[in-house]
Amino acid sequence: MSTRTPTVDRARVLAYRIARQGLHRSATQVDDLDVVALGVQDTPPGSARLALGVRTEAEVDDHTLVRAWTVRASPFLHRAGDLPKLAAALWPHSERDALGKVAWQRSVMRKSGITATEAIRYTAEAMRECVTTPTVKGVVSTAVSKLVPKALVSYCRGCQAEHVFESLFRLAALPGGLRLDLTRSPPLLVPIENWPGIPAAQSGADDLVKRYLTFVGPASTADVAAWLTTTQTEVKAIWPTAGLVEVDVDGRAAWIPESEVDLLLDPPEPPRVLLLPTSDPFMQERNKTFLVPDKAHHKAMWPVIGQPGAVLVDGDVTGLWRAKATGRKKLEIRITGFAPVEPGARAALDDQARLIGALRGIAETNVIVS
Repeated sequence: MSTRTPTVDRARVLAYRIARQGLHRSATQVDDLDVVALGVQDTPPGSARLALGVRTEAEVDDHTLVRAWTVRASPFLHRAGDLPKLAAALWPHSERDALGKVAWQRSVMRKSGITATEAIRYTAEAMRECVTTPTVKGVVSTAVSKLVPKALVSYCRGCQAEHVFESLFRLAALPGGLRLDLTRSPPLLVPIENWPGIPAAQSGADDLVKRYLTFVGPASTADVAAWLTTTQTEVKAIWPTAGLVEVDVDGRAAWIPESEVDLLLDPPEPPRVLLLPTSDPFMQERNKTFLVPDKAHHKAMWPVIGQPGAVLVDGDVTGLWRAKATGRKKLEIRITGFAPVEPGARAALDDQARLIGALRGIAETNVIVS
């Protein structure tokens, strides 16, 4: 292979990601979708089902995937066999890394005399002790709060009770060997069979980075750090030592696995229109300006509450969409474009809207473009 640094533009990168993430709908089974190796976020609940449905014509509920709090302590769908390695890869690489993961509770950690890494381990140990059968989350939280150090517990106005910090609770669940079951209400925490135990230290993080670079690459260390809610220093410490190629993306240095370069340089033409749900793998890119170059649209695309879906036309993010159902009979999909929708794209837009409706079990869809 040539040692010359490949040069690609934004359009080619987006076309590559669309192809690599299975958005040409070539997979015949949900379990066969390559992007599942990265994980499919399920925020809000049900969005992962739509993300799977826009990638395959197979029955979206016919799969063996399981749900767990993983990247950024958010709920993702994964292959069950990937969870032990994922728990080890997400375990803090250092105390600085752990502080980044507990986010706003850093000051509490510093005052408590307990390191953030210890706090995650104490909570994981308590969860492992408390949960031996599928158990409602609130019951688990009450039990865990009695076992962890008092400094890790605070009064919650919403619950009108004292319990362990939510971010710690979520961060500790997977290393404690627990996954989520949202088919019951309220949701359950379920012990994972044959769990190897709480990780002694981080391992396999370089493979996790490679998976991100495969599906959301080419990307920089800053991009990966934002995805993992850590620092570039921490990412550089776990950066893969082999198998990556530097790529020039519109003048910016980024990296991608060597095995993906051919597809990056010559990706297939993107589908005419795509309606991607909230938190879709395509939107896992943390550099908002790369996805939507005009910052004037960022507030609408990424509001604090109630993030919409993304509209892609010819591989580019050209707007957002929201859906409103009237019972089980009609679904209204309102498109807010960053630019006028081309007349030639309208038929494909209607087809995508019908697909979203079918995935939600609604036969009649009405598209409103504004």
